[in-house]
This record gives sequence, structure tokens and C-alpha cells, in this order.
Amino acid sequence: MLETNYEQQLLKLLPWQKVSFITALAERSYPNYKLFSEACETGDAPQFRSSLDLFWESLTVKSSKINFAIQLDRFEPIIPNVDKFDVYGVYPALDACVILNSAFNSLVGPDPDVNEAVNASRVSIGTVASYLEALAGEELDEDEMFADELMKEEFEFQQAILDLLTVQKSPDSIKAIRHCAKNDGISNIGITLD
Repeated sequence: MLETNYEQQLLKLLPWQKVSFITALAERSYPNYKLFSEACETGDAPQFRSSLDLFWESLTVKSSKINFAIQLDRFEPIIPNVDKFDVYGVYPALDACVILNSAFNSLVGPDPDVNEAVNASRVSIGTVASYLEALAGEELDEDEMFADELMKEEFEFQQAILDLLTVQKSPDSIKAIRHCAKNDGISNIGITLD
């Protein structure tokens, strides 16, 4: 099964690689949050963007001194409460926040043994799965799910990021990961913001 192979690779990542992987998934999920925030006039897309940019900065600038505990306090209030919205968009937006929260947890979390990269990977895959089921209007079996183009792209994206993480950490290698994660502004469920 593809998923198990990913998870074995994720378990072997160094701390900086885990943060890079999670931040890449959050970057790719960002349009989901931004669209929901704008459409429902809620949340704070600039705060989400700012948090993301700080993670990228911490990975590329050696001298950066970012207090992620304080940043987490700023981020948590913008996480949407699904009970307050009756639109589907709240779910991918929440997933984007959960992924970025995994990046925070990997740096300031209470349990360093929890593999936040595995959690983020599963959430991103779950975002695509729930979107496909919402489109289909019914539950899909695993074969249908994994045959879909969006799901194939999700696995290919995660593998591409893992491949980029095999090189030595440098500002250029992180920039390459960030460029890949931006995915031309297209999210993991095909949302694009121009």
C-alpha cells in the first residue's frame, strides 16, 4: 500500500525535514483556507500566510529567531469551527489549519515522539478523499479513491517533496521545496487563487 511506504519514509526524516515536509503540505493547502476565509468573510488568511512565511524563513535563514509559541497563540484563533458553518469549504480550510498546526507541534508540541509529518500527510490525503466523496455524493471504495487523478496527484506531490528532502539542507534546497509546494497556486483539491 502506498500510504505505508510514505509513512516509513516520513518516520526516518530528520527534524528539519519533517518541518519542511509539513510546511510544504500547508503551503499547498493554503488556497483552501484563503478561499473559505474570503467566501465566508471569516478567519484571517493574512495571518495564515504570515505563519507559513515564518516557517519558510526559519528553514532558510540560519540567524532567524522566531518564537513559535507566540506565533501559535496568534494562529490558533483563526482555526475555523466547523459547527458554525454549513458550507463544505470549512472542512478543507480546517484541514489546512490542522496541517499547519502540525508544523507548530513539531517545534513546540508537548510530545516530540508524535510524528507530526505522518499526521500532516494523513490529513492532506484525507482532505482529497473527503472532497472526492463530496463530489461523488457517496462513499467511495479504496480502488475508486486511488484511481482518481486528484488522489494520484496528492501522492505524487508528497513523493516529490520527499525526493527534494534527500539533498543537503541549504537555502536553495528549501526554496526548491517551497517552489514545488506553491504548485502554481493550485491546492490539493484543485482550488486556485488568481
